[in-house]
Amino acid sequence: MTKENRLDPQTAYLQAAPAQYINEKGILKKAGAYVSEWGGRVLISGGVRALNAAEKDLIASLDENNIYWEKNIFKGEVSQSNINIIKEKAKKMKANLIIGVGGGKAIDTAKAAAEDMRLPVAAVPTIAATCAAGSAFAVVYTEDGQFEKDYFMTQNPRLVMVDPQIIAEAPVKYLKSGILDSLAKWYEGKAVESGIANPSLETVVAMNLAEILYNKMREEAIIAVEQCENNELGDELKEIIDLNIYLTTIIQSLGQNTSRGAAAHGIHNGMTSIEESHDLLHGLKVGYGIIVQLYLEDKAEEYIDDVIKFFNELGLEPSFKGLGIPFTEDNLKKTAAKSVNDTVMLKMPIEVTEEMIIEAMKKVESRV
Repeated sequence: MTKENRLDPQTAYLQAAPAQYINEKGILKKAGAYVSEWGGRVLISGGVRALNAAEKDLIASLDENNIYWEKNIFKGEVSQSNINIIKEKAKKMKANLIIGVGGGKAIDTAKAAAEDMRLPVAAVPTIAATCAAGSAFAVVYTEDGQFEKDYFMTQNPRLVMVDPQIIAEAPVKYLKSGILDSLAKWYEGKAVESGIANPSLETVVAMNLAEILYNKMREEAIIAVEQCENNELGDELKEIIDLNIYLTTIIQSLGQNTSRGAAAHGIHNGMTSIEESHDLLHGLKVGYGIIVQLYLEDKAEEYIDDVIKFFNELGLEPSFKGLGIPFTEDNLKKTAAKSVNDTVMLKMPIEVTEEMIIEAMKKVESRV
């Protein structure tokens, strides 16, 4: 029998968080004990570099706890074909848990496959570039890297195991990307909130948490970046990892009406129509989108100057030139046309047009 009155996952399922979240050095040596609470036949899916960083301790612990496992090597995009590969392998081995290992793309793909199969999913992030490891949400792309759709899920990962030492030893560019993506929860949330006459309790709490995140980032992000550059696991880096992965998940879960994106992520999605942007990290494009959004909001130059200065300290030059993308009329038009009617762009408190987006992007570029 077909279920006709389906719940809208965008509003019905997002006020949730991972059932278990652990940020602990050496946690993967105990992974089997945690995983055994959720499944005994496990498909592990991750990229080659991510698995090289995590699989030794993870697999040894699974073996110690008599958990059967098989492995899938993830390559490419969060695309339907990659989702299907995981589903086919999980079905063939009769998996009752999928573990995604790596960054946002690997984990989002594992989450999407698990969602389709209604299996629990666990995440082992080896970088802190997004909140993918904790969220009930994935971004699906075409095979050639263009934004296709947002995939809202009925479940968050049941288990998130973060070994901060692995992240401390990963390239620092991923941490910087995660910081910028997390900061979007503040900048986009404030924009959307300004257009809500009577914000709900969840919205108020989400924005209070976003303010805590913002203040912590301004205090500790630069120090955390320096620690990561030196492969040093300091208190600041460990806390920034929690902000990037866990607190950001909570904020977007509570802030369905505010912190689920706005112009910054809309610009990111629009930029995926430019081939030269496909190799850029998600957070770098979102960081650029934040600056474009501030111009769309007509923020004071002094305010924008302060944000750009902070982003520069994080290693981002928010411009097409700084990102290595050709600044052409065609690329401006492509970005504006794809982003103007994006779901998150429509959450802005003002009506945004293609002309406004192009004008804002030109203002950003004029600062170079």
